[in-house]
Amino acid sequence: MKVIERIKGQFAGLGDSFLRYPVTVLLSITLMVILIIQNERNIDGIYDTEMLRRLAMTAAIGMLASISLKHLQERFWPDKPALILVTVPSALLMTLYYIFFTEDMNQISGMRFIGFILTLIIAVFYTLKLKTNRNYEPYVIRIFNGFFLTVLYSGVLYFGISAILFTINALFDADIDGKWFFYFFLMVTFIFGALMFLSKLPIKEEHFEDYPYSKALKILLLYIVIPLITIYTGILYVYFIRILVTQEWPRGLVSNLVLWYSVVSAAVIFFITPILEENRLAMLFRTWFPRILLPILAMMFVSIGKRIAQYGVTENRYFVVLLGIWVLLIMVYFIVKKKLTNIFIPVTLSIFALVSILGPLSAFSVSNFSQNQRFTALLEKNDMLQSGSIQPGTGVSEEDRRNISSIVSYFDSRDPSKLKYVADDFEYNDFERVFGFKREDYYGYPQMDYIYLSTDMDQSGILIEGFDYLFTVNYNTKTAETDGLTIQLDNVTDLIVSLNGQVIMTEDLSEDIERIVSDNEGRIERAQISFEDAIILKENDSVSVKLILRELSARKTDADTLDFDYINFNILVQVKN
Repeated sequence: MKVIERIKGQFAGLGDSFLRYPVTVLLSITLMVILIIQNERNIDGIYDTEMLRRLAMTAAIGMLASISLKHLQERFWPDKPALILVTVPSALLMTLYYIFFTEDMNQISGMRFIGFILTLIIAVFYTLKLKTNRNYEPYVIRIFNGFFLTVLYSGVLYFGISAILFTINALFDADIDGKWFFYFFLMVTFIFGALMFLSKLPIKEEHFEDYPYSKALKILLLYIVIPLITIYTGILYVYFIRILVTQEWPRGLVSNLVLWYSVVSAAVIFFITPILEENRLAMLFRTWFPRILLPILAMMFVSIGKRIAQYGVTENRYFVVLLGIWVLLIMVYFIVKKKLTNIFIPVTLSIFALVSILGPLSAFSVSNFSQNQRFTALLEKNDMLQSGSIQPGTGVSEEDRRNISSIVSYFDSRDPSKLKYVADDFEYNDFERVFGFKREDYYGYPQMDYIYLSTDMDQSGILIEGFDYLFTVNYNTKTAETDGLTIQLDNVTDLIVSLNGQVIMTEDLSEDIERIVSDNEGRIERAQISFEDAIILKENDSVSVKLILRELSARKTDADTLDFDYINFNILVQVKN
């Protein structure tokens, strides 16, 4: 009975969590609905879902922001109307994010989204404790406990639902579509999981004065994690002594190893703070480890500095440096501050996270500036820059060709308009014409063009006069059937038409598609082709077929052959008598 009562206790408060966080719950459900709609459109072969992705990202931002806004209302304005103080700022934040940060859906917008999400997650851990940060560590531990319990119960619930669906399929041949496994996962995550996690968040009135420190956590940190960190520290010292002796610097892996080890160590010091007075090992680690770590951090900065001097700043190197600076700040804080006020740690981390994605000191601004500086230096070195214009190079060394190719590829994957000296309509396919040599992969692998093609259907309806049937067939569905007529797309480009089980047409569409790609050379990437250019006509004595190429994804090798990854067709069919 005690077990049952404990389980009931874990689920208590699910309804109260909606009353406390109504905006958060509604946005969570909204996000779930958007993801389901997006998946349904993908199944139907409609892959132009950018608007849905933008809405999903915006809903996720609002969902997390509303938690912290509710905490701020409870902390500073408990007598004010909570719904207004949470809804209005959330709506404003979501509107600004949607307008300014989702207009261009590219790699930068994705990284910026992750940065905002991390910032808002971190904010959940301190917004309710601002100004009154006593017993802050137990408060954070309580949130983590709630998260892990939510993951556990949500996982069990989803596993049970999946087992039920699988059993029904196996015993009754119900043929339940696999998409329902995904949809139930979304429902469990964004309804049950969200409600349960929110119910586990502490309230302002909880002070954690007598909050018991977990014995399991104490054993884990003091007798497992700290000894492992100590051994790891010794290994790093030996490795850095070897570097100083041999003067052979690593290529960059060591920076990441040191960085994450330092972050974990800072987290350990944070979590052992409540037991510093009662445990000598915890006090020794908190006192001496920050000092021992400083030389290792210095070597890390030297290592990443050498990489930056050689290859410039990229977002990844920027994040390593910025997080390294934050770890250094925290270690100095641990050394200088005798009585720790550990809310300082997440607050500064969220500030650093915001700096990394916004403004002139962001990872994107600094990286663009650095790579453009390298680009200018390489062009000037090879006499390829005249009056601010690029001239095709001759006699450019292999190393410089690789570096120029790498820089152009870097901007092409983010925002080509940020690359200096090239025309506004510059395409990656124009590389050889502009620079005078073929672009080269840095590692010497064959260069491969990635082609994405879509047809502009917004201004053109499909004229079906003279045809009996209209099908949509893509890489996922592969087969469509009605009235005994079957359309099959085999091996991506092999069209098979059958009537009442008898094949009446077989066509290889590869050459036709390659013709479409060739006819639109130079504007394939990031461009749509016209409706008329996307039409393929096939006919024999039994059937007439009109194919409209809606979407294509392929890779073009050095041999100018296309390896198809995905195709989506509208197919009009007329069966002849």
